Parts: sequence; C-alpha cells; structure tokens
Amino acid sequence: MAKYVIDMHNHILPGVDDGSQSMETTLKMIQIATEEGITHMLATPHFKKGHHNASPATVRKLVADVQALADENDLNLTILGGNEVMYFSDMEEVFEAGQLNTMNGSNYLLIEFYPDDDYARIRRGVETVQSLGLHPVLAHVERFLPLRKDPRLIEEIKGRGALIQVNASSIDGSQGFGTKQFCKKLLKQGLVDFVGTDAHHYESRAPRMMKCVEYLYNKYDEKYVDAILYKNAAEMFNIGE
Repeated sequence: MAKYVIDMHNHILPGVDDGSQSMETTLKMIQIATEEGITHMLATPHFKKGHHNASPATVRKLVADVQALADENDLNLTILGGNEVMYFSDMEEVFEAGQLNTMNGSNYLLIEFYPDDDYARIRRGVETVQSLGLHPVLAHVERFLPLRKDPRLIEEIKGRGALIQVNASSIDGSQGFGTKQFCKKLLKQGLVDFVGTDAHHYESRAPRMMKCVEYLYNKYDEKYVDAILYKNAAEMFNIGE
C-alpha cells in the first residue's frame, strides 16, 4: 500500500467557495481524510473570474489555521495551499498581479473547464497556463465531455504538456459505471498523473480515498499507483516525502 496519500484537490478551507462553510465542517472533513489514509491535503479553493475569490494571503492564513486544527486534534495530516482555477482568457493579468495560488508555490497550476467546453478552448487554456511559465494540471478530466467522447484527445493534450487529475470517486465507481470504465481506460494507458478527492463536505462529496487506493493496488502496477497517489505530487509540488 501507499507510504503516503496526497489529496491534491479538495475544498476544505472554510468559507471561501462552495466547499466547507465552517471550521466545524473542516474538522469533520480532515478527520475523515486521515481515517481514509490521506497524509497530505493541498487545499484548492475555486478561483473564478468575477467571483469573490480568496486572496493568496487569505488562503495562506486558512491553511495555517487548518493545520493548527489538525495538530490540536492529533491528526497526522499536512495541509498545503493552491487553487482550482476556472480558465478565463485574461489569466495573465490576474497571475501577474499575484492573485492566483499555484500548487504549494510550485510551477504547477490546477485548472478546470466547464463540462461542455470544446476541445479548442481546453487546448487554449493549456497554452495560456504554459505562457505564464507554469505547468497545467487538468482537474477531473472525466467531467469534460469532449475528452470523455474521445479519450485520444487526452493523449493529445498530454503531448502538449498537460498533466491529468481524476477524482477518487470516479475511479472507485461511486460516480457510476460509465465514469469508472472511462477512468479504467485512462489508467490502463498510464494517462493519469494524480488522484484527488475533490471533497466539498463530510457527508456528500467527502474526502474518501481508501476504496480507490485499494482498487488501484489490486488492478495496476504498484510503481504506477505509488506515482499517481503521492510520488508525482511530492516531486512536482515540492512536498517531499
């Protein structure tokens, strides 16, 4: 089994997006996370143009507050910061103004799209992130309809330098048979780089990982599973082991 499990996509920070709305909720979420074997969480609050987005200073403070909460409750959990950025065309201006959080201060940015965005827009988003000197990580690619309809496009976008994240609940079957089968195709081809919970609460969309972890180790090469559960994130996001 994994030495570590890094949940690199979740919404545990309270009061900043549609995830946790209180420290009480956050505490229940991180308790579940540790029960599920998660050792590190990169909190990735949504950043959407035109919305009231948490500033990097706010994210840093909340990360520190949640880390203190974990420590006070004897939870063996490391909390780090980032953003999940909904792609918009003038990202460069916002990035240069210092308003976006990369993954733990690294050169990697988690980016998402609307499910029905066409492939040309997804490719444009990847190129925009790269123009900032960053590596794009595509959040929950199983949700994007053009990629779902033609998985070859995922190979193509990876060839352009994008990295791929899928949700644990999509791999373990919680999101339905079709989604699980799609993820199986990606895993079989080695196209997945990271797994995250995309947790928003402690009831629905909780930070569940154990079922996914057990499934992956039963079905796929151990070295590959180690990589997508923690080694890739540890190396690329400057987390260390």
